[in-house]
Amino acid sequence: MNRRDALQKVAWLMGGVVSAPTVFAVLEGCKPAATSTSTASEVFALSSSDQNLLAELAEVIIPKTNTPGAKEAGVGPFIELMLKDCYSPIQQAHFQQGLKTASEEAKKLGGEFVSLTADQKNQVMKLLSTMAKDEAKANAAKQEAKVVDSETGTVKENQIAKDVAEVPTPFFKLLKELTLFGYFTSEAGSTKALDYVPIPGRYDACIDLKPDQKAYAI
Repeated sequence: MNRRDALQKVAWLMGGVVSAPTVFAVLEGCKPAATSTSTASEVFALSSSDQNLLAELAEVIIPKTNTPGAKEAGVGPFIELMLKDCYSPIQQAHFQQGLKTASEEAKKLGGEFVSLTADQKNQVMKLLSTMAKDEAKANAAKQEAKVVDSETGTVKENQIAKDVAEVPTPFFKLLKELTLFGYFTSEAGSTKALDYVPIPGRYDACIDLKPDQKAYAI
């Protein structure tokens, strides 16, 4: 699967909307190690507790049913690798803060996220989703803000947008994107959750799908 095909599948699963950082990460690829200016102490890495939390959050998004879940597909390690190699330090720090928020909200309900009931986990996920929507609205308002010159009354250049080098994607939105991306490009997701044809036959532009047939893997 090439990068553009992978991006198209993620966009389809997300309802046609994919954040800019994910677009750049998929289409531009990862940074070669030789071009990295980070020192060993600056290399992005999640703690073991954050890794467990990330895997559990992804599993709630794609749980194991009659098909493998996100954990079995290795989505957690995939997300960490993507963040490390393909996203900016600003986005990395924002994502880690999101994990911290998820952990804090779980503790308000009685413990670590992994130990919560299914209903409690969904409650945390809904809160994270609401927070992401509110953050996206606030970011949009900043980008659209207009500065009016007090003397002339004319609209000056958007100083807020100019001063902000990067506006990170809200945590929950990026979590969903990378979970879907990692799952449906994994061996487990492609062959178990989708209808995988290892050796496709002739090309037919329009074919009828059987009742309850899975979508085809790219």
